[in-house]
Amino acid sequence: MAQLCRVHILEGLGWGLATALLLGPVFFTLLRAALAHGFKGGALVALGIIVSDVLALLICAIGARAVFGGAVNGQVLALVGGVVLFALGLFYLLKRPRTGTPQSALRKRDALGLFTSGFLVNFVNPFVFAVWAGLVLHATNAYGNAGDRTWFFIAALSAILLSDLLKAWLAPRLARLLSEKVMKGVYRAIAVVLLLSSVRLFWIAGSG
Repeated sequence: MAQLCRVHILEGLGWGLATALLLGPVFFTLLRAALAHGFKGGALVALGIIVSDVLALLICAIGARAVFGGAVNGQVLALVGGVVLFALGLFYLLKRPRTGTPQSALRKRDALGLFTSGFLVNFVNPFVFAVWAGLVLHATNAYGNAGDRTWFFIAALSAILLSDLLKAWLAPRLARLLSEKVMKGVYRAIAVVLLLSSVRLFWIAGSG
């Protein structure tokens, strides 16, 4: 039994790392926060991301209809997500990048905004729900014991959180080597990714 549990944990860690390595609006939101505010800023975004992942997992495990009573469907979620990503994309496009050492102190308003941005960018992305729905289906078919499935999900969530914290730790150290011109290019790349992601979500919302 102990060996089986180790297999569940290792597989969960592998799935978590695989999803954390995907490049998308979540990654670039975390990168931008870490470059602007240092590790603390990136860690707050990572915390928002993992909280939204836990909520998405619970919704997929319990069933969205049981949670929302059928009031929210995929099209509505995609539309809301498109609006959020579009607004964030415009903000990052117009934001002037900071250079030099990231600021070490964060105001409460900044902290709440960073946590919220991490939560929303992840939660409103239908791809996140598709991933967790697939993992729930896989775990249900692969592991008959509820405890085994629980450890699988804990391992996956732990891998996501730890990898995001590592990104937040590395980004400020990379920022010291970047010029203002390069930083401006990074910010524009982040904005483009967010804007293109919003267009994709608008298309999903309108195609149904």
